[in-house]
Amino acid sequence: MRPALVAAALVLVISCGGGGTTASRSPSPLGTAEPTPLARPSGQLDAQVAMPSGFPGDMPVYSRARLTLGAKFNSSGQVSWGMEWQTLDSVAKVQAFYADKLNHGDWTITFTNKANNNFSATFTRKSNSFVQGTVGAGTASGVTRISMSLVSPA
Repeated sequence: MRPALVAAALVLVISCGGGGTTASRSPSPLGTAEPTPLARPSGQLDAQVAMPSGFPGDMPVYSRARLTLGAKFNSSGQVSWGMEWQTLDSVAKVQAFYADKLNHGDWTITFTNKANNNFSATFTRKSNSFVQGTVGAGTASGVTRISMSLVSPA
């Protein structure tokens, strides 16, 4: 299956509630058995969820956003992640962040659509072109939603 189709399917599954979210939490900084609390719904933003396991640590994540949906899927020798973050920052700030961060290091990005209130792009790992995905953002009711799908060989 083409990565673009996998990415679109991930976004659809997550949007429709069909993908489970990863619920693992990190231990607290003090090393106790209590999990690190995730943010509850507040203001315009939905509740925070834990990052799905195995998500590449060098993938840039917009720091002023809250992860609100996250899922990991294993299939046919591939692992796929689908996520959505929410932020009160503008689409322009989010787009500038990804334009900068995914054009440095081991990533490259190609924007496929740029408009005033949304963008979409594809990205690839330079050292392994089989690691690729999509990222996009749009604003509605003052909340910018950042959607990302990433596919990698298992």
